[in-house]
Amino acid sequence: MERLVAEQLTRTASILPDVGPTEQVAVPLAPAAAERLPWARLAVLAAAVFAAVTTEVLPVGLLPQLADAFAVSEARIGWWMSGYALVVAAGAVPVTAVLARWPKRRALLVLLVTYALSNALVVAAEGRFWLALVARLLGGLAHAGVFSVVVATASALAPPRRTGRAIAAVSAGSTFALAFGVPLGTALGGAVGWRWAFASVSLLLVLLAGATALALPADAGGAPAGAAPGRAVLAALRGPGLLLVAITTAVFALGHFSAYTYVTPLVLRAGVPAGAVSLVLLGYGVAGFAGVLASGALADHHPVATLRTAIVLTVLCLAALSVFRDSGTGTAVTVVVWGAAFAAMPSLLQTLAMRWASSPDAAPAVVNAMFNVGIATGAAAGGLFLVGGHTSVLTTASAALALGALALTAHRRLRHPGPGTGDAAVLRTGR
Repeated sequence: MERLVAEQLTRTASILPDVGPTEQVAVPLAPAAAERLPWARLAVLAAAVFAAVTTEVLPVGLLPQLADAFAVSEARIGWWMSGYALVVAAGAVPVTAVLARWPKRRALLVLLVTYALSNALVVAAEGRFWLALVARLLGGLAHAGVFSVVVATASALAPPRRTGRAIAAVSAGSTFALAFGVPLGTALGGAVGWRWAFASVSLLLVLLAGATALALPADAGGAPAGAAPGRAVLAALRGPGLLLVAITTAVFALGHFSAYTYVTPLVLRAGVPAGAVSLVLLGYGVAGFAGVLASGALADHHPVATLRTAIVLTVLCLAALSVFRDSGTGTAVTVVVWGAAFAAMPSLLQTLAMRWASSPDAAPAVVNAMFNVGIATGAAAGGLFLVGGHTSVLTTASAALALGALALTAHRRLRHPGPGTGDAAVLRTGR
């Protein structure tokens, strides 16, 4: 019996690789474990996106109140959106290049505290329009870096074949902001005043900074390497595929935000009661969950086809706003469907950009900048139409611009991305 055991051990040893006395045999993770997403950390990143988007879009639901409080027209309050967006558009790439040298946790903490200060200064402005505008520009500076930090960190934490789903998960923070943050802020502003809405978001940002310090590891998203990450961000901008994604993003965002910035006046003029505006915005945000789920399920395998579908739905909704301009019910239903279509867009565009970019920080910086080019120009153009009372022209022009974005998705470069962070993610995460 002992001889049989010895022979079996000898036979087993002969088929194993040689292992030195100080070496260890690596045991691969089971497929399920290797593909598991770090949901707790992604939730913190999604919460950062929630706070960022709530800060950015909060004036949309409070537009009439803010105009009264600061004794300016609604179009002038639109400057809060366009000025904020201009800072983001101009600052996204350089701010990202600087933050690429920092550990991601520290970068996110600084950005969240800056957001909190911005909202607190708006409250302290006490009716002084220009001081409030400067405070909003400070928030735009934080926004210039937050999406780059969040998306790059989510991509690094996720398994390579689940990057699209991880980006969709953190992008869900945007949908939560539109579903709950902005409607709740609108309702709170209507009940106790707009200052409480901004103060509440400021407090939330402080609490979120504490949660970030506790939940994210110090080296989340990879360790910086001197000035090299900043140079990599700038070098990635030369890629033709990333440029095409950037142009598509800018054209689509221009069409979308020309109308969305002034969705509250559009809904009111269609006959929706003032007390129901927050419910319409809530419907817009809740419907966005369908868009997020669709983008999360399809972003890794069918990003271009899903992107086209989302743009088509947006075009139809913007056109329908002209048709239903005198129908409160029709307008409300259209806005809800519009929310589902738009919510799918950010993660799809980010996923396509990540496939093209050679730097994990460059893709979100470019998409963030181009979205805000659209927000800034859209808010300004939409304000001109709104002042003239030409709401039908506004929504028709918005639909035409979104249709232009759909045409850009037919380009072959968008369908056949080159080597990007799909390969880079393997190197960064070691998977």
